[in-house]
Amino acid sequence: MWANSTVIAASLIVLSVAALALAVLVFDRYRREHQACHLYWGVGLLLFFVTLVEEAVLDLGVWSQPLIQSYFILVAVLVGILSLGSAELSLSGRWRQAYFGYIGTTSVALVVIGFLVPVPTDVMSGGVVSGLPPTSVDVLSSLITFPAAILLVVSSVYGAWKRHRPSLLYIAAGTIVISAAGTLYLVQLPATLYYAEFVGIVLLFLGFVKIPHLGGESVPRPHPT
Repeated sequence: MWANSTVIAASLIVLSVAALALAVLVFDRYRREHQACHLYWGVGLLLFFVTLVEEAVLDLGVWSQPLIQSYFILVAVLVGILSLGSAELSLSGRWRQAYFGYIGTTSVALVVIGFLVPVPTDVMSGGVVSGLPPTSVDVLSSLITFPAAILLVVSSVYGAWKRHRPSLLYIAAGTIVISAAGTLYLVQLPATLYYAEFVGIVLLFLGFVKIPHLGGESVPRPHPT
């Protein structure tokens, strides 16, 4: 079991390095273009990196309530934050304010409840987090992840069709893959899960970095004479 946990933890560390590298690249895009969508997507990928590191630590047998509570909180909150990037592009006016308020309120509620309710030790099985969190945490997580995933997928598909931006389909595909990856935990297929997570974050990254500047095409700078 220890050997199996070590292999799983090593796989998670490799994935976490990849997630961190992708987050840095998205943050660099934000630094150059100052589009809020890239800031939210960068934060989401950074939190994805944190959850992978936490997962690796748990797989190595290190158990603590704050660690597992933080893990269950962040895996939901990061999806909500990723969806805020898509909301920046697809929603406007009161709809955008309402969605930001909804994600903010439910995320705060999840953080408070998530750290108040203890997580049973039996959520760990065979070196992987294979159980469900407490019911209150699970319900609040669903209130964040379901609308967020729907917004990510629908806004990406609509944007690809309406605005002729096929790169947005990468975001839809990445969201679907990562959402399906969570199901693989419940049927205890950890190896497949990690491959799915890797494919998912790569697809998300491809969609995030290919979003054109909202101000239109950049004007080429003249070369110095």
